[in-house]
Amino acid sequence: MLQLRKKGAGKMDVNATDGERGNVQAAGGGPMTSLWSRVSWKKPLSLTYAEESSENPHLERTLGCFDLLMIGIGGTVGSGVFATAGLIAKSYAGPAAVLSWILAGFGCILSGASFMELSGLIPSAGSTYAYAYHSLGEMPAMIAGCLLTLEYGVASAGSARSWSDKFESWLHQMGVEGPVWMKPKDSSIDLYAGLLMSLCVGIVLCGMSAGKQLINIVTVTKISVVLFIIVVGLTKFDSSNMDPFIAPEHINAVDQVVFGWPGVMLGASASFYGYIGYDEVCCLAAEAKNPTRDIPRAVFGTVVGAAFLSTLATLSLVGMQKYTEIDVAESYGTALRHVGYHWAAPIVEIGEVFTMPVGILIGFLAQPRVQYTHKICDNVGTLIAGFGLIGIAVCIPFKYLWDFISLGILLAFNLTNTCLLAVRYRSCLCTPACINSASNPTAAVVALFLGVSWLSAYHIQESLLAPRGSTDHWYMHTYGPVAAAVFSVASGRYICRENGWNAL
Repeated sequence: MLQLRKKGAGKMDVNATDGERGNVQAAGGGPMTSLWSRVSWKKPLSLTYAEESSENPHLERTLGCFDLLMIGIGGTVGSGVFATAGLIAKSYAGPAAVLSWILAGFGCILSGASFMELSGLIPSAGSTYAYAYHSLGEMPAMIAGCLLTLEYGVASAGSARSWSDKFESWLHQMGVEGPVWMKPKDSSIDLYAGLLMSLCVGIVLCGMSAGKQLINIVTVTKISVVLFIIVVGLTKFDSSNMDPFIAPEHINAVDQVVFGWPGVMLGASASFYGYIGYDEVCCLAAEAKNPTRDIPRAVFGTVVGAAFLSTLATLSLVGMQKYTEIDVAESYGTALRHVGYHWAAPIVEIGEVFTMPVGILIGFLAQPRVQYTHKICDNVGTLIAGFGLIGIAVCIPFKYLWDFISLGILLAFNLTNTCLLAVRYRSCLCTPACINSASNPTAAVVALFLGVSWLSAYHIQESLLAPRGSTDHWYMHTYGPVAAAVFSVASGRYICRENGWNAL
């Protein structure tokens, strides 16, 4: 990987203003500095510009809009739909898995708008971490860094486990039996996943120039495979497999309400895994040739492209085969054989096996950039992270990682939206005195947003996803949503009136 090294880490640029020096000293912590002032200190934007121009000679700006778009699409398209489309359709939503992907895509477009705006305002490496550091403070930034590690690093390890299942299935179809010790049947150990993760770590250590060309080539191939699945699958589309479109709901073994509209919502939550990648583009802002122009374009293109391709690929899957018969481990290959396309199944399986690793590579590619913004520098930090993720890939099955990854994604997206609110209601972003002003109404706006987000999640959980025998089921289906809506509107009006705003 390119040398992620900050020689001046912790030092103030000589051209910084007196206010910025004072803030840096306060953040460093003197005997009279309170804990709150340390954790809530916000990094001035002018300090970021100084660091980007003087301390990052090793981060060459080599990525154009096409490169960023390929990185975004390579990290989303295929990696999610290959790994999760069959599971969502069979276990959660049935044929309505198509709606799950659309709903998740709509949510990602809304959050993507926040990333697009913030990437133009704060063109710094680190994505949500950088945005939180500028708008919310040091403690929220630290939380953002942990969430991004969960989203990028751990997600890449989870994808490696999913790839291993497909690789083993492909070997079996070829009549080849791999060594039993590589993936013992009665053990969670998976050395195939660890080997792939090791390869990705090695490629990242070689540098961006080598990785960029590989990513571009494999991403174009991956898009071709997905388009092949869509076109070939839709030629054998059977509308009877879509009946009923909204499958009857029931409670599964872990007390979740699946299928029906609750299953659609669960599937939408799981589908967020298939959209990991568009925000990874923002982590590479320090290496983009024109970040304020190219990053927003790449983010928008990635989200729209991923939503379009993933939705159509899922539609072709549930149209070819009844959702109850879908093979979760090898969804598309099995479905193509089911409709008689035995010649197409090997093409898809080979395409999946040889293109899924690029999503894993891109996921890990963003991890050193997050560490870089934390001032965890040099190749040593990359090696430490790599060894940790190799261990996760070897030891922890994908089904245990999935929910944690989705949780990290949703929280990171929500935190980014919070950052945008904070930036919008702090007009003097570049002025340290304004950033740390106690009279700024940003806290009230952020508190309202988080409160409404919590109420929305709680009511969806209790009204749609909770078991039907729960004691508050009647309340959640009658007065609960109305009460939450009234509270949200009343709180917004109160904040507007207190601050003299015409609208929130």
